[in-house]
Amino acid sequence: MTSTPIADRISRPTASPPLTRSPSAGCLDHASGTIHRALAEAPIGEYGMLEAALAWQHLRPTGTGNTGEGTHATASRHLPIVETRSEAVAARMARLLSGLAWAIVTQADAGDTGFKGSPAVRVEVPRTLHRRVLRALTNAWRDARRQFDPRVPGTAAHADAAVALWRMGILVAGFGPSHNMIYLNTGTFMMAEMMAAAARRLGLTPIVDNVHGVPAVTLYHPGEVQRLLAEAGAGGAATVWVRGGRPAGIAR
Repeated sequence: MTSTPIADRISRPTASPPLTRSPSAGCLDHASGTIHRALAEAPIGEYGMLEAALAWQHLRPTGTGNTGEGTHATASRHLPIVETRSEAVAARMARLLSGLAWAIVTQADAGDTGFKGSPAVRVEVPRTLHRRVLRALTNAWRDARRQFDPRVPGTAAHADAAVALWRMGILVAGFGPSHNMIYLNTGTFMMAEMMAAAARRLGLTPIVDNVHGVPAVTLYHPGEVQRLLAEAGAGGAATVWVRGGRPAGIAR
């Protein structure tokens, strides 16, 4: 494994692929990639740890060398927090964790990830701070559930927290099969309900569905999609994804 400075690893991201391919798929890939990069490079706000916690929930390491045990843990001074195909997401995660630890982005061995041999990168922290970072992420996720999980009694959610949740949600689980929509493959219905609650907090109209056995939440209204992307930091790039319709207002 080799470690590379974070600044040197920010490159054109690998965006989430469209669910279906069509003659315009290349255009869709370019548009979603442009938005993906803009969101990944957005400023870190007050709810950065909420973003990090969501990424951690989606991207926890699953390979044989990622558990904090075995050869990797013995030989390395760092332990992984997340693994992803997107270098841009990894770079953002490292920035999000900068207040807790000096995180590095490393190239993962192809056979030692949860991506079935596909190239992947990891965000790692010093092993002496690994537990501290995990505790902070656990606490941040608990706070997120208090704000957005309908099954957990909690406090009223702030609009900026909802935007932060959707920013990282799009980065790790978006886009959709066509323009004018955002489709999040959330993995679990609990996550889908949380993302839907965050969308409703912003005055949006999400749809939670089961697509081929996979829980998902979708925004179909072009104006809502454009406004959300603008709020999340991809305002200029949103024009390549949203076609037609007026931006809908975000409830605050």
